[in-house]
Amino acid sequence: MYQAIIIDDEKWVIKSLIATISNQNYFEIIGEFYDGSSAYSYIKARKPDLAFIDVQLAGMNGLELLQMAKQEKLPTLFIVISGHAEFAYAQKAMFNNAVGYCLKPFSRSELMDSMQKAYEILENRPAPSPSSVSVPQKQEALPHFPGNEKNFLPPEQLAVENKSVLSMLIYLKTHYTEDVSIQDLADLTSVTPNYASQLFKEETGFTFSNYLTSLRIHQAALLLLHTDMPIFLVANQVGYRDYFYFAKVFKRLTGFTPSAYRNASGSEDRKENAHEDSEAPR
Repeated sequence: MYQAIIIDDEKWVIKSLIATISNQNYFEIIGEFYDGSSAYSYIKARKPDLAFIDVQLAGMNGLELLQMAKQEKLPTLFIVISGHAEFAYAQKAMFNNAVGYCLKPFSRSELMDSMQKAYEILENRPAPSPSSVSVPQKQEALPHFPGNEKNFLPPEQLAVENKSVLSMLIYLKTHYTEDVSIQDLADLTSVTPNYASQLFKEETGFTFSNYLTSLRIHQAALLLLHTDMPIFLVANQVGYRDYFYFAKVFKRLTGFTPSAYRNASGSEDRKENAHEDSEAPR
């Protein structure tokens, strides 16, 4: 979970913000600050991942703090929270690299949109240690990491004889990125949705929704393994418009966050190559 702080001169605003963004597991509020100067000192020393910051602050206002952080090239991301719907404020905030400008009273959807943008930026930052190793595209199998009991069956390994279900699988293989439903499969095979669901489960061992999820996550894992595509684009590529939900589902099925999976994949590949080199005749 990434660390965030809130900077606002009114305590009730901070409490309101914390309540508005509750029930999410991506940013943990670790500090509250009521003036710009003390907040800037903390940010410079501790470098939290994200800061929610008001424009009007004592000591150093929010826009000045953003400007200082930009000049110092500090890694902290900023979401401006303001009671002023003024274009000049928003323009200056964005010029100084703010990732969002949210108005009071708070809208959860507006805040979550800005937080998702911040989360995607953080997830796609380069790892601290060099890890830009190209992964050979020699196979479609996914790596199985020690200690991960949640590896799932690649959908391609299913053996199905029923022609109707085979048609369903072919359809899903080419439409899994879309908002596909069991009704679509029922229409495809001219049966009722209930019967399509029952037949699908009997033949594949998966419920429709579990199969679709497995197919999407399997394809996402391949993209993470074989491409440098940003993770939020990987989510979109396999049919997930909500990045946070994608990350949650990916971890549930694989045991890893998408970024950890990509990094671990590279690590496993390097180990395998080192082992092969040591076994080679000299």
